[in-house]
Amino acid sequence: MSTTNAPQFTPKRIAPTAEQTAIQTAQQRVILIDANAGAAKTTTLALRIAESMHRGRAPEKILGLVFTAAAKQALKLRLKEIGVAAPLIARMTIATFDDYARTILAGLEFHPTDTFDSYEAMYPYAIQALEQVAEKYAERYPLTINASNSAIMQFLKLQLRTKARMDFHRPEFEQGSIEDRLFLLPDVSLTSLLWMAEYERVRGGDTGEVRFRAAFDATYDLVRLMEDDEELRASLPEFQVIVADELHDLNEASFRFLTMLIRRSGAFFCGAGDKDQVIYTWSGADHQFLRERFGAEFPKLQSYPLTSSYRYGPELAEAVASLKAKESASALARGTQIDLLTYDAADRDACTAQLVAAIRRWNADGHDSGGVAVLLRDRDQSVRVENALFQNNIGYRFVEMHSYLASQEILMLRALVALARRNLHWVGSAQRRADIFEALVFFTEIPYQRDELKQAKIDIANYPEMLEGFLDNHLKKSANNERASITAQAVEYLRGLDDEMPVGVALEHVVQLMKLDEAARRIYVDKAQADVVTRSIAGFIDVCGEAEVTLAAFPEWLAAMEQALADSAQHQRVTIACIDQIKGLEYAHVIMPYLSATEFPRLGAAALEEQNRFYVGITRAKDRLTLLAPADNGAASAYIAAMDLAQSGALGTRLLRTAQLRAEIARQKAQSR
Repeated sequence: MSTTNAPQFTPKRIAPTAEQTAIQTAQQRVILIDANAGAAKTTTLALRIAESMHRGRAPEKILGLVFTAAAKQALKLRLKEIGVAAPLIARMTIATFDDYARTILAGLEFHPTDTFDSYEAMYPYAIQALEQVAEKYAERYPLTINASNSAIMQFLKLQLRTKARMDFHRPEFEQGSIEDRLFLLPDVSLTSLLWMAEYERVRGGDTGEVRFRAAFDATYDLVRLMEDDEELRASLPEFQVIVADELHDLNEASFRFLTMLIRRSGAFFCGAGDKDQVIYTWSGADHQFLRERFGAEFPKLQSYPLTSSYRYGPELAEAVASLKAKESASALARGTQIDLLTYDAADRDACTAQLVAAIRRWNADGHDSGGVAVLLRDRDQSVRVENALFQNNIGYRFVEMHSYLASQEILMLRALVALARRNLHWVGSAQRRADIFEALVFFTEIPYQRDELKQAKIDIANYPEMLEGFLDNHLKKSANNERASITAQAVEYLRGLDDEMPVGVALEHVVQLMKLDEAARRIYVDKAQADVVTRSIAGFIDVCGEAEVTLAAFPEWLAAMEQALADSAQHQRVTIACIDQIKGLEYAHVIMPYLSATEFPRLGAAALEEQNRFYVGITRAKDRLTLLAPADNGAASAYIAAMDLAQSGALGTRLLRTAQLRAEIARQKAQSR
């Protein structure tokens, strides 16, 4: 790049800050942007690209890498917004890591490879691999064979994570015995370990003759192919400028791919990330990439800050600075109101009462409910939230999750009641009847063949009366005698109850009889997910008891909730989402409930990741942030105290007044010209 630090590109629509200009004109070959939430990371990368072109770099020699299709479109849009012509943008290579890896592989391989974009397309191969595991190892090892949809889904997520982390390609793993490998991967069962190896054989990943690729397989395959082959790495495309966004989602495989591309031609590299947004450790994301690995790989790396947020006002910026002990500012001349509302932790409904009151106040201030997002630590918290919104006629919708009424553990309880009452007709949707049946099969751990399960779901969806046959023809004849027996006992217990028996009391007995907490820990690979299931069941039983719903009224009660969810106007609905699913999104009013010391952080969770998760949640707010915490300070989340709301609020208010005064002066000057 040019030796002068004066910017040669002048953007449209925006006036870059001093921090953005420093990044736009930086001379170092490898730089990282250490950005705060909402600090215009993508816009700053667009400035870097535009500056590079104005200093003589051809668009064809510029590569932009991101992790999602949405981020790809965002980068193109920001380039257009700052004044880069569409034909120039079209000449650049802007792609997701995985799509670009797939493009490179297509030029190297001499056979067609199918691309799958859904878990459903991968199911048959996962089943094939599981069947081969059973054939090869059933007599040698104690295996747990489960071919339900949920078990397959867990497996596919697990194999994605191991590839992202390159777990199977560490020297100590490759050279170790089965026992050694299990020791190195304590969160992977023996069956899953064998299953993943067999799945790669089915896919052709072990020989290089790959038959198909799903999400992230291309990055994994390319790194494996090239890592130990210097001559092959020399065939990688050459770029003069490479930028990458959302680097807090970086994992081992994508990091290795990125460093190969940078080293291929000594490209100028600029990557943006927020080390405090690393929460996707389940998919291999790790703090060490932004904190250590880039520095170790490129010793002359230079970091640049991007501190000013264009999402939230000074009050929240100061609270963020206090929470994360880092510089944080707002570039806005408007405020973000922070409300801390407390509740009596001994009263199970107190938190949701405050939540409903916060929404009502928002509406009274003239705002639509569609701008409100209730952000949860995990989906088990949605039970009480949904019921409170339903009871108060407040419509709601979801982001990357579904109602607790459709969760497998609740569907399973619904199936038991349906069996006991010999009636599944009260479930109006054929698909929901099929889901209820599958949930029952999943939790009773009956070893169905996939084709057999598929046909049974179709039959019961269309002919609900066939559910009774499940009890006689399948459950009582199951090879899993213990689970079949206690499930049958649970059904018989429910059948012996009076219609007016409170369903909460009845289901509590069923949960204890079936030892569902133990079953969840056995069925779910992820212990945290098993805990969520247990919490969800307990919350559902509590809600049933508090609503005083009887066995006879149970079906109609559930149907009314589901109908209300379907009927409410889409644009007026409150959003319900788990924090893990909303990075990159923003809402006018964010409400975060259940901020107790045991709920946030969750017990047993990694401390830094939990703090990051809280940070991600609060920084989604634009105009108002409402925190709901126990009235007893000792029982409240430590993150609230860390925000130091009194001091940060006072400082934020002063900064806001200053910003507003400056904006007014600038407005008056503009009018006088």
